[in-house]
Amino acid sequence: MTLLLSVLALVVVLDLLVLVVLLPSLLIRLLLVPLCPQVVFCGPGLQKRLALTIDDGPSPGSEALLALLRELKVPATFFLIGTHLERDHRFARRALQQGHDLGNHLWCDEPSAGLPPAVFQQQLVDTERTIARAAAPASLRWRWFRPGQGWFHRAMLDALAARRYRLVLGSIFPWDIRRPPLWFVRLFVRLNAHPGGILVLHDTPALSGRTLETLRRVVPELRRRGYRFVPLQELLDPAA
Repeated sequence: MTLLLSVLALVVVLDLLVLVVLLPSLLIRLLLVPLCPQVVFCGPGLQKRLALTIDDGPSPGSEALLALLRELKVPATFFLIGTHLERDHRFARRALQQGHDLGNHLWCDEPSAGLPPAVFQQQLVDTERTIARAAAPASLRWRWFRPGQGWFHRAMLDALAARRYRLVLGSIFPWDIRRPPLWFVRLFVRLNAHPGGILVLHDTPALSGRTLETLRRVVPELRRRGYRFVPLQELLDPAA
């Protein structure tokens, strides 16, 4: 009996591991969405629509990303880091002119949840102002925020609500920061794609090239399955 229970426990653990690694979007939709209504993980699952989000830019590879997105006719929301934008302040305007949207990813590439409240709020405001200056004369219609490394807490949610931000995470995370082989990324996206899904990729010096290759492969594959990419706001509020 003890051996049987041990085997069953091992099977359960392995099944959970498979879910976490290969099918996290299912866990996100079943558990996190109802538990955290203030956080955006995905949109309504009424139509086969997806939103693309790209974190950590701009980087030296951002121009190639813009060119590919223009070629693929895919809108994206770029969650920008303040210090990175200072090195290429023209990126914000170019992205907006191409029909993309911008979000706040704080001032530095670090875990946002570990910042003291005063530091978090200062970085939020500093990055917001830097994005606004870089985007001028265009103005941002929506206020998106994504925390570094994806962790959040109540104080962060309250601070964001006070400045009318929506915290956006996502539901399709192909572990790209771990640099898995491209076949794994394609398989992951294929398994986790769902109506209303938000895909998260990265634009850093080390990852922008991989993001290019990922998009070249997965966008046509998803379209063959009937999915289409729409702006984040359209995904979340089709009537907007």
